[in-house]
Amino acid sequence: MTLADELRLLPRKTRVKVEGGWKEIFSFDVPEWEEREGKEELRQHIDWMIRELESSKYRDEQGNENNTLMKNDLEKWLQSQQLLRQVMQQKTIKVKCRKVTVDGKVSGFPTSWESSNLWSGGEKWSKNMALFLGILNYLAEKRQAINPRAKRYRTVIMDNPFGKASSDHVLNPVFFIAEQLGFQMIALTALGEGKFIRDYFPIVYSCRLRSATDEDKYIMTNEKEIRHAFFKDHDPIALSRLGDHEQTVLF
Repeated sequence: MTLADELRLLPRKTRVKVEGGWKEIFSFDVPEWEEREGKEELRQHIDWMIRELESSKYRDEQGNENNTLMKNDLEKWLQSQQLLRQVMQQKTIKVKCRKVTVDGKVSGFPTSWESSNLWSGGEKWSKNMALFLGILNYLAEKRQAINPRAKRYRTVIMDNPFGKASSDHVLNPVFFIAEQLGFQMIALTALGEGKFIRDYFPIVYSCRLRSATDEDKYIMTNEKEIRHAFFKDHDPIALSRLGDHEQTVLF
């Protein structure tokens, strides 16, 4: 029951403030059950596990038990999602999401997860990233107290995250949601993916390899680009700090 309650709370961590109010990007419809019925379902599940463990499938021809196989199956049967399916009597959790448009507006009616999977590759990336950031937001607030007045108080580092997403109408919503949730995004990716890298990231480090005297070795060089106009408009204090301190070692 605690797990179900926590799942119902998770969509609140994807809320964004638009048009003077707050809207949740995702909604989770988690089935409810009577506590007595849930306990009975778990008892039946345990009885089934006992019957399985007592069967011959976990013994060899000499009658010796395969403890490794038993342990692996027990861990699978006792996973939280497996127990949740039992108490919900195999009912499914329905997930819906709202589409965030390029101008930062959120659609009034949520779309089912199945229908959202028919969106374009970039739009699917956008909604998956929104859910990913929402889960990170939930976990971060569980681990430590967060100062809600701070603009950015957590960072997510992504390895080549963009895939099919390169146009504004799918990237804007993700960066909009990231900013609303207080995330600074750091991406490790190839500059060849498009100019959108420089459009969305005010600081870009370009790392390149050049040949050394020894043919078997390469030397990495790095160049830093700063969008000064961005920092002048949004964070002039950070701009002065970036000018005073140079990052000399990347790895």
